[in-house]
Amino acid sequence: MNKGSNGLSQRVATCFSAAADQYHSYDVLQQQTAKRLLAQMSPCKHLLDIGAGPGTSFTHLNGLEQVTSLDIAPGMLRILATNFPEYLAVCGDAQNLPFASASVNGIYSNVALQWCDDLELAISEANRVLTAGGEINLSIVAQDSLYQLRDLGFKINQFIAPSRLLACFDTDLWHIEVCETQAVNVYFSDLKAMLQSIKGVGAAIVKPAKATNLPQVTLRGRKDWQALQAKAELSRAPEGLPLTYNISFIKARKKR
Repeated sequence: MNKGSNGLSQRVATCFSAAADQYHSYDVLQQQTAKRLLAQMSPCKHLLDIGAGPGTSFTHLNGLEQVTSLDIAPGMLRILATNFPEYLAVCGDAQNLPFASASVNGIYSNVALQWCDDLELAISEANRVLTAGGEINLSIVAQDSLYQLRDLGFKINQFIAPSRLLACFDTDLWHIEVCETQAVNVYFSDLKAMLQSIKGVGAAIVKPAKATNLPQVTLRGRKDWQALQAKAELSRAPEGLPLTYNISFIKARKKR
């Protein structure tokens, strides 16, 4: 990885480690996307969870003998070790997996790989460590997510377009079984709760080179904040203030 990638990786690790203790108070999106991923997975013996966070239960998978949980954030792995002491917890980067080739039968990754500086490299590494016929099930935050925050003037990341995500899978190496992008709405009582939901899971990170160039919000005091809250209220739905994530779901099988 280049120097810039290492710098981003360190920022991601620091932010997510700091959020580890409170993560489950804010992981509404992650729980919704996990349900979809878990439902589409096939049985396997050795599963690798990339970007594992505080851990996921895989008890529904028949024949599962070992779960290896990889995360870049030591703080997340500390919580995971308490929640799932039977899992093998490994600190590492998806773009440089510390595992032997053909060493796992399945890979699961839930809204984590959007933080990779080189997603194509991460997908290549996933292919390397999978056995022939093994599958990856992943969800990833995609283009046009968080548009409500963008419209309010907040700086957000430019997430990957679904077509670019699909292009990361070499068709000579992968068979794509599922490829679907859908909008997932999360609702909040107010703007403060919406912003805290992002910080609460450690995701308040903006990639410097990929941030939007739109005019950014400036808060000079209470009046500015109240005006921003009033603007946010214009999008209120019966369930609360919506925040939209476009999530791409992929199920791909290694050909050989």
